[in-house]
Amino acid sequence: MAIFSGRTARSLLGLNNFMILSSSAILTGILSYFLHRGLRLTHLIYNEVIAVITLFFYLFAVVLPVLKAYRGYMLPLNLILTYLWLTSLIFSSQDYSGGRCRWNALFSRCGLKHAVQAFFIIGFCFLLFNTILEALMWANHWRSREGGAGDPEKDRPLATTTGANTAGETGGTSGAGGA
Repeated sequence: MAIFSGRTARSLLGLNNFMILSSSAILTGILSYFLHRGLRLTHLIYNEVIAVITLFFYLFAVVLPVLKAYRGYMLPLNLILTYLWLTSLIFSSQDYSGGRCRWNALFSRCGLKHAVQAFFIIGFCFLLFNTILEALMWANHWRSREGGAGDPEKDRPLATTTGANTAGETGGTSGAGGA
């Protein structure tokens, strides 16, 4: 389990964080273009908000795996964002898939609408993998912490004995003086 706490895990996290940042930046641009063109549907606004929130947090998260003391502390945020990105992916699929692309009154830009779906899929996959990797790092950190320095409550002996056998030896004679 040492792979989940070392250089390899932090490298994978850095790559994942960069891909999530890239996906959210591209989505922010495309969705902002749609909003700028005048149509303000609730799914579109929700998707934009999720992309912008992710962009904000992952501007900082890209740098975190470089720190040696980083042990997967963004796990709660990753869990939340994974769920939100899945919801955004579902909303964009409802709006733009199955022949509804041209019916949706958003300028009939099907290529951009499908790009939104594709980048939500890419971002969601990297967020899901990132969540799993962070969970493994977090678990490895706590597992090594518990077995590391030693807890005085856990390391103390259960009972102390002073010379006499406390288990109570029965039977058998010891020594040379039998009766």
